[in-house]
Amino acid sequence: MRFIFSIVKNIIAVIAIIIIVFFALKYAPFLKDQEWNPMYENKPSYQSNTTDPQLTRGQRYSVEDNDLLNNVPLGQTKQVFDWLNKKEFMSVSGLGRMGYNDEYLAGQRRDKFIIYKFGEDSIRVYSTEIEMHQDLQRLSQDIELKPREAYD
Repeated sequence: MRFIFSIVKNIIAVIAIIIIVFFALKYAPFLKDQEWNPMYENKPSYQSNTTDPQLTRGQRYSVEDNDLLNNVPLGQTKQVFDWLNKKEFMSVSGLGRMGYNDEYLAGQRRDKFIIYKFGEDSIRVYSTEIEMHQDLQRLSQDIELKPREAYD
């Protein structure tokens, strides 16, 4: 009886250790971002969303994470954007055309159109330029998209 009890106790101890290691590798901030971690997910800084956004709850756009100004505090995005070389910013972020004012940044990335409000953590992605301009008008914004050469 004592032998069976010690085997059960050892099995429970091994299972507990495995569970602790699993949660440490999955959720501990100093371990989950290590490349040797088997649960490490190397996510690219830009992800192309291949799904075509349809009307969802009356909206003609999809909301994606802000990948334009990574590692910038949300309260300082406008100041950092003002300091940036616009032509280089367009090259790095993949924008073919871009326009901006004090509140919003609008642009075209391949066949998608985006609106970003400075200080937010997400961007709106549209499938057509007309839908983007309609939303800009709804937001009382007049932003003209200019090619990369306009920002010399």
